Amino acid sequence: MQFIRFRRVSLSTLLAATVLYSVGCMVSPSRIDKARLLSHVETLSSDGFAGRRTATEGGAMAVSYVENAMQEMGLTSCSEALRVPFEFSSRRSEELVSGINLVGYIAGTGTSPKTIVVTAHFDHLGERGGEVFNGADDNASGTGAMLELARYFIANPPLHSMIFAGLDAEEMGLQGARALVASPCVSGRDVALNINMDMISRSPKGELYAVGTFPYPFLKPALEALPERDGVTLLFGHETPGTGSDDWTNSSDHGPFNQAGIPFIYFGVEDHPGYHNPTDDFAEITPEFYYETTELILDALLAYDATLDTLRSE
Repeated sequence: MQFIRFRRVSLSTLLAATVLYSVGCMVSPSRIDKARLLSHVETLSSDGFAGRRTATEGGAMAVSYVENAMQEMGLTSCSEALRVPFEFSSRRSEELVSGINLVGYIAGTGTSPKTIVVTAHFDHLGERGGEVFNGADDNASGTGAMLELARYFIANPPLHSMIFAGLDAEEMGLQGARALVASPCVSGRDVALNINMDMISRSPKGELYAVGTFPYPFLKPALEALPERDGVTLLFGHETPGTGSDDWTNSSDHGPFNQAGIPFIYFGVEDHPGYHNPTDDFAEITPEFYYETTELILDALLAYDATLDTLRSE
């Protein structure tokens, strides 16, 4: 792993820093509504949603919640409707399981055809052994951030078009992401980057990882140039080939994008005692870290949006 520290910087790093400086007037705590951000996590991870397992009543409640939030902010659909149903075979049987992605679209103000896709899965493990796995960090946190980032870019249209997708069935084999990558919303567009968020709200040490710069090193300078956020240390790592479960290159919904040759950055924290346990509750998240992390990801999106056409992918 690597810690961000002052170092000799490349020309591309300086370019990214200049871009961030030019939008510095927008860098303020008011960009993301902290109370609303936290409210998304508290609601989605409440017992009433019963762990949000795909194709259950709790899962349907999560779909409705994300859809209603998207509609309330005025996010338009990428296709005919925000809801994009899909089916897949269960890993435990040959039965088909039905999932629903929520896919919104914001048109860019520029002429470039390149598109950025922002993803977060809203499903979790449901109920097991009489206990509810509420999944506050995994991944109500990413879902809340995705919604509030979409709200920001509706009010402040990006240069490049952006897709904001709440994905289903991540816990069942990244099925929602697989369906999205195969859909016309992605396969029919020039998608240049996926930003995926999965577990971004719980880190007593204040550590956030950005994964994806090993296979796509041209994405690193923009992250190195990000302004510091209080209580957040941005780290690189968990992507060395051959390291088994410590390699997060395909560990979440960014995996199908990577497998399709689409560059990605995955933001997430290391496993904690609540990971895939009933103790992943709203009371256990680190609220200020979560808020600052969401602001940091917004800074990253602004930097990538400004430089997307000049990123080198050799």
